[in-house]
Amino acid sequence: MKKTLIFALVLGLAVMFAIPAFAFKIESAKDNTFYFGAAIFTDFGAWNYSKELGNQKSDKTQLLFDLAQHSRLRGVLEVGNVGAYWEIRMGSNQQNAQGLSGSFSSTGGYYFAESAKLYGYYKFGNCTLLAGKTDGHFFSVVAGQNMGYGNGAPTGGSPHIALFGFGNNYDNRNTQVRFSQEISKAFGYDISLVQPQYYQDNGTGSLTGAPGTTNAVQSYATFPLVAGKLRMNFGMVSLMPAAYVQYVKWDNLAPAAGGATPSDNMTSWAATLPVVVKAGAFTGTFAATYGQNMGTRLNVLQGVLQAESVWQGYARTPNGAIKDTTGWNAFMDLAFTSGAVTPHFYMGYDKAVNDDVYGKGLSSGSDNFNQRYAMGASVNWKIAESFYIVPEFTYWNYGKNPVVNGNPDLGTEWIGGVQFQFIF
Repeated sequence: MKKTLIFALVLGLAVMFAIPAFAFKIESAKDNTFYFGAAIFTDFGAWNYSKELGNQKSDKTQLLFDLAQHSRLRGVLEVGNVGAYWEIRMGSNQQNAQGLSGSFSSTGGYYFAESAKLYGYYKFGNCTLLAGKTDGHFFSVVAGQNMGYGNGAPTGGSPHIALFGFGNNYDNRNTQVRFSQEISKAFGYDISLVQPQYYQDNGTGSLTGAPGTTNAVQSYATFPLVAGKLRMNFGMVSLMPAAYVQYVKWDNLAPAAGGATPSDNMTSWAATLPVVVKAGAFTGTFAATYGQNMGTRLNVLQGVLQAESVWQGYARTPNGAIKDTTGWNAFMDLAFTSGAVTPHFYMGYDKAVNDDVYGKGLSSGSDNFNQRYAMGASVNWKIAESFYIVPEFTYWNYGKNPVVNGNPDLGTEWIGGVQFQFIF
């Protein structure tokens, strides 16, 4: 067995460095398997964002030409009923890498290889125990929106993919332990204990309701984020309801305005219902989510659900009191397959409400919410096995600013072009 594993690993590594864009699989008579593959996504098109998004004098349209950030190498090693999965992401974007200063950025351009996923699993009976870094403890389905993941959002938020933040949610890749059971072909479930998201916050609040960042203290957790998911397959219709709850605390927060003691804990939770309907050549994908403090007013990457929207996060008043933000979002994707072509039509909507912070102190009639939406179409065209060309156009509307008088527009954005996909 050891000789088989050594041979598989050496041959797999040799092939990886020689020809990186293909799938490679070795199986032995003793249930040992080694798989190596890749997913390569290249965007070519135009990217337009309004003057509000880019803090500029006029709207701007520019070239979009990127290796998408989720392009990756991946592999699986299985020895009997024990296995491991790894995924290394390697996207790049030279324009965004240069930045305003001309210096290179590992977060915006010439990405260092990211260990995106790395976990092991053990299968026993109809159960699986997983431990390591991965996602999927909450989200299950995506829309057919592909372009823009890695071009860098002009607002400093996350780039676009799958309508995340505009009707859809992503639960981040975090360390976790997950127990799964397939009770039957129609029913299964997951229970996950997940590393919580951590928040940098000084407790003072601000005029925008955002947590303060100067002399910020990192939150901590006394128990994991807990998530559960059901998987129900009824033939034409599949449902994957899921929910999570997370509780974090801060210590040693400085006094807020007037010497007030700031809130030192925050609870985030959400529930979602994804539904997939298949009828012949037609596929409809739908999802709706409702929750509290799903994002963060400080940094979208610190939210439990990576939702691109700071408005979905908790807010603080100037005296440091945390005020919960409730929100909901939904999306749909309608697809039809005809031969080698599958067009997708999709749209999503996101709304975040905070009665205690949004609209407070503003002129009468100001909104106490932010609502945003996106819509578009793409066409998956299969040219050959593992090679697809995907024309696409998507429009995003960021809604209005609920913490500024008059609720000015936050801006709009569109991306049009084609994505080249090599998937192995």
